Amino acid sequence: MDEKTTKRRTAPAKRRTAAQQTVSRSEPMSRDELRQQKYLERRRKRRRNRIIGYSVAIVVLIIAAVVLSITVFFKIGNIVVTGDEVYNSETVIEASKLNIGDNMFMFSKEEVSSAVEEALPYVESLAIKRSPTGKLTFIITAAKAVMAIDRGDSYVLLSHNCKVLEDSAEAVDEGVAIINTSPVVSTVAGRTAEFENASDGETLTRLEDILLANSVGNITQIDITDYSNIKLKYDMRVTLKIGTVSSFEEKLDFINATLTKLDNDEPNFSGTVDFTIENKAFINFGEDEMTTAPAEVPAQTDEAVSQETAEQPTETTTAA
Repeated sequence: MDEKTTKRRTAPAKRRTAAQQTVSRSEPMSRDELRQQKYLERRRKRRRNRIIGYSVAIVVLIIAAVVLSITVFFKIGNIVVTGDEVYNSETVIEASKLNIGDNMFMFSKEEVSSAVEEALPYVESLAIKRSPTGKLTFIITAAKAVMAIDRGDSYVLLSHNCKVLEDSAEAVDEGVAIINTSPVVSTVAGRTAEFENASDGETLTRLEDILLANSVGNITQIDITDYSNIKLKYDMRVTLKIGTVSSFEEKLDFINATLTKLDNDEPNFSGTVDFTIENKAFINFGEDEMTTAPAEVPAQTDEAVSQETAEQPTETTTAA
């Protein structure tokens, strides 16, 4: 043999090209190759099934552990009632419908709070705090009567958000304002009062929030029968025409200054003060009933008090 022939015989076989491999794959496989392919497919399938099975088992174990820990380990050991003392602890716990031994996490805080607030009207809000030790704490915020509906022979007491506290009170305390609204539809104790005009509740709540935030007291009557001419009664003797609720807060400093001046100069003044014009106070020494329709103040009995005058309570203003 010559040298070239020897090199060809001893040289390693070259790898097949992709085209050659494709051609070879298209060729019929031998029986051994078919058996080998089926074996590999069964092996891959068994491995895939094992992975799926292990995954499902792990998820089931995790769920079982969570359920077990919640139902067995986290139980209510004791319930403590704190905050405002309106009702005794036993009454609050009974209204919650929770018992010692119940699971700490198998109830909705919102649902329990709503149930207690409705069952016990003088509970304004109930906050619930869970502890890993099994202690459940109820934090009570008491509701306070700030408004009342006069029924003639009794009163319906309302909180600042129009929640009905009592629907047949015999009297009202000092600081509770009698309200004039659209006809009352429903006054169920523990629930929000409903009016024929659905916006009345929201308007009353907004007024009360403004009065509270600005420390305005001694308001004895609120009339919202006309939203464009809302009227308040101060100290049962002075009717305040404040216009719309949206402009009320902006006028409060001026209103307070005017009332302070009136209290200093004429502590027994009884009449109407019109604040519907910004930074002006028109005083009418005649009585203006809260239940009547809005009326123009007679020009000959009015006196305009500018903001500068109202801010100087030591000065005296008299009728023209």
